[in-house]
Amino acid sequence: MSRARDAARGDIKSRIADNLRTAIAAGEYRPGDQLPSTNTLAAEEDAAPMTVRAAFSELISEGLVVAVPRRGFFVREPVAMTWHMNAWQDPRRLENVALDGWTADVEAEGLTGRQSIDVRMVTADHVIAGYTLAELLELPAGEPVAVRARIRYVGRPEQGATDPESIADSYYSYELIRDTPITRPESVNTAAILRELGAGLDHYRDELVPRLATKDEAARLQLPPSTAVLEIVRSAYTGEGKPVLIQHMIRPGQGSRYVYHVGYPEDSR
Repeated sequence: MSRARDAARGDIKSRIADNLRTAIAAGEYRPGDQLPSTNTLAAEEDAAPMTVRAAFSELISEGLVVAVPRRGFFVREPVAMTWHMNAWQDPRRLENVALDGWTADVEAEGLTGRQSIDVRMVTADHVIAGYTLAELLELPAGEPVAVRARIRYVGRPEQGATDPESIADSYYSYELIRDTPITRPESVNTAAILRELGAGLDHYRDELVPRLATKDEAARLQLPPSTAVLEIVRSAYTGEGKPVLIQHMIRPGQGSRYVYHVGYPEDSR
């Protein structure tokens, strides 16, 4: 009976979702606020509970709402991070880090993090951000390159790491790291391993491009349509100027702050 009634009244699911979306945009419900329960909305809208749940599912897929088991639905509260881009991969700092700089940064903010890591192979002809890996890593065309492909999640300790923080792919010459833990899908201190290989990190070049997320990026980062992201390409060099690591990151444009400390040597004036 409820399904027939809802069908007769048109797309009630979309109307409920639109009303909630508008209320969130207007600030009636702020990040972290609990939304009316399924039963409450069903009674107010004279709709079936299944219809209300479908409306919530639509907002969850857009990244506006999160479902908390046994508690209800809440306006998504982005987890804000401050990334100190100079210290992030400072070799001196990483000497005392068990796993990696990203995990250390997340824990320093009082948050929890986890990573989904997949290691695969491409060639130096592979293109990222308009560059071939041959250009970025100074490798011959066709040379094998190992990729540590990651999706990283952060969250508050009481809720767990559920918010996608970034897509973060790291590229290495396979010949350099072939017999090391870098080729395994686990969290490791890659800076320490590169140092042991005689390819310790010394300095970086960062290129940052704000743009709209692609459809694939929006799906993987659970972003609403037409969301801005920050694309970062970090090239890491040894003291001799040899590029040994390329990091390609896609991060949501909202909720994070990026801090750089810029110094100029005396002989550059």
